[in-house]
Amino acid sequence: MTDEALSPQGRQQADQMTAQAMRWRFLITLAAAVVLIGGGWLTLWATGGSSTVAPAPHPTAAASAASRRPSDELLETTKGLQVTQQQAVDQLQVVQDQLVAQQAEMKKLSEKIAALTERLDALQLSIANMPPTTRAAGSPSGPQPKAH
Repeated sequence: MTDEALSPQGRQQADQMTAQAMRWRFLITLAAAVVLIGGGWLTLWATGGSSTVAPAPHPTAAASAASRRPSDELLETTKGLQVTQQQAVDQLQVVQDQLVAQQAEMKKLSEKIAALTERLDALQLSIANMPPTTRAAGSPSGPQPKAH
């Protein structure tokens, strides 16, 4: 069979078979088209319709406005949501900035409190370490006379 396929006679037979297959495909397609067109004409005849086709009604201004309304409403709603979203983002940014500022202020105040606590502890420690005589002399035990 490989010898036959390589010979000029084999090629000629293969070409004839291909041409014949193409003719059959064409005939089947043509028959299907005739059947479909004939079926369409029969359907029109059976329903009592005429062969003329009625023109499609043109949309009126009210109909086209009504059909545009949902898309326009959707557009407006989308724009409104975008504006609301941007406002929320802006407000969130303001709140975050305020939070950062408050945290920085709280840190400063904590550092000041820690420094004051250290100074107070040091002062209390120095008072506790003072000799008793100095404490008595430094603190008034009774009313002092006023200088005139």
